[in-house]
Amino acid sequence: MGRLPEESLSLLISVVEGGRSYREVASDLGVASSTVERRIKGLLRRLQQAGALCPIRVDWLDSLVAIRSEREIIMAAARAHDERAPPPACNFVLDADEVAAGASRLRACSRSANRDIALIYTLLCTGLKTMELALLEVRDYLDEHGEAKRVSTMRAEAAASGIERPLFFNSTRAVASIDIYLEERIRRRLGIGEPGRFRGLDPNSRLFLTEAGRPFLITRRSRTDSRLTSKYLQATLRLAFARAGWVGMTAQQARRQVALSLDRQGADRAQLQELLGLRSPRQVRRLLRQPPMPLEVISHEIV
Repeated sequence: MGRLPEESLSLLISVVEGGRSYREVASDLGVASSTVERRIKGLLRRLQQAGALCPIRVDWLDSLVAIRSEREIIMAAARAHDERAPPPACNFVLDADEVAAGASRLRACSRSANRDIALIYTLLCTGLKTMELALLEVRDYLDEHGEAKRVSTMRAEAAASGIERPLFFNSTRAVASIDIYLEERIRRRLGIGEPGRFRGLDPNSRLFLTEAGRPFLITRRSRTDSRLTSKYLQATLRLAFARAGWVGMTAQQARRQVALSLDRQGADRAQLQELLGLRSPRQVRRLLRQPPMPLEVISHEIV
């Protein structure tokens, strides 16, 4: 078995600047081509999360042709990146002002700002899993008269647990952001239905769509794992978090923030389990568990 270089930058240089294929580089190193591809894309994802590839669409990183077409931006960012440095900690407990500031930063550099801001606010308002977010439909948010449902239902067929549960759009900012996005959908005639019902949108269309106006693809996690996932939506959220300035934020950490916020609001463990679609009290405890503080922080100025 061959050995990969410690830094992924040399692999990126060979493939992007040297014009070699994943297979050719892997053959020289005595490893599988998928291993080289995975290392390179891992580096690109880290650069994207850090906001270093802001002008580049996240879906382009799956295409070697697209990566090479943006070689100047990518290689400059990669050479400035220190792979040995630990990833910055993510302060996932965001207050309302920081969420609003992140939305403003996101609007300044996202081509799909209305949708991405609505996605973030919906996630932080509901604590949905990524797959559940992808499966939301217009009828889950709007009633027939076009009014936002502050109190709705997470349908069993869309819930990760397969069990129906309450769904609340009980945040003024979240509702406003979704409404702005739906206005854009109507202008672009994406998922149009009957006039006068559901604001003229198809109630069975997905609430959030890709840039091309299609549903986010839902697939099995792997050949041996039948659980559903939406890798494209996951990538979209990672990029939105990075552009908002929340380096290291993930959808799971956003769920933890929702759990902590509900806990501070007085929700008991049974309510948290129901609202977040968790299967057991143990999952609730795990979601509420905070990472330990570094000793130097704990011991600072204690007297």
